[in-house]
Amino acid sequence: MKISSKEIAIIGLMLALALALDVMPVEMPTVWGMKIDLVAVPIVVAYFILGFWGGLITLAMLFLGLSVVSSASWLGAMMKTLATFGVLIGLEVARRTVGFDYSNKKRLVVFGLVAYIVGILIRIPLMIALNYYVALPIWLGLPREQVISAVEDWTGVPFWFAIALPNAIQSAIDVFISLLVTVPVLRRIPHLLE
Repeated sequence: MKISSKEIAIIGLMLALALALDVMPVEMPTVWGMKIDLVAVPIVVAYFILGFWGGLITLAMLFLGLSVVSSASWLGAMMKTLATFGVLIGLEVARRTVGFDYSNKKRLVVFGLVAYIVGILIRIPLMIALNYYVALPIWLGLPREQVISAVEDWTGVPFWFAIALPNAIQSAIDVFISLLVTVPVLRRIPHLLE
């Protein structure tokens, strides 16, 4: 797979923007360490411009970058990367079933809804499992058997809901804010997709 200079430039620009958004205080933290933020928006923009493989390459680079600059270290980088991977899968399913037609508002809305629904159907179960088996035992320093009760005591809601709700909100930001950013640019500079 050969990468053009245009693709390298877009990947570099989107990666730099994502890393800058990680260190900026534009976020809403949760009790157990997840933060709702705009970090994945440039990755999704890269997906819209470069396609699935370009989005994956940018996402892999994000993992490396976040492992270095993020206060959440490799663990947070892994969780952000895998959660965003679910979003990219949802976008790709929507692209292949509905099509990504940025000039047709109705199809764009359907595209966004399909991408969001498929994305959360992947992301939420994945994040529940990863939080239970990997991230929260490490992050909180608790045995796995105590993770559910600790999160439920802090949040006052069932464990699955405490994980699902912020991931659903984050997915909405990742999909719909990315569309709001990308579509006007593509309408003005459609040759970016060439």
